[in-house]
Amino acid sequence: MAIAVAAAIVAPAALGLAQILLPEESAHRRDLWLALLRHRERRELSHQPQRRGKAGDRR
Repeated sequence: MAIAVAAAIVAPAALGLAQILLPEESAHRRDLWLALLRHRERRELSHQPQRRGKAGDRR
């Protein structure tokens, strides 16, 4: 019960805050999304395991 009450209070507050900080048409919002996507791309590239073949395996 307490979890439902907390969720009922926190969810609308978080959505309201997001609308205030990130309006619908905003260059700031676009820049945040682009930065997030670039960060994820860099992270994926840096965390990819390097492919190494077995000794003597030439392709």
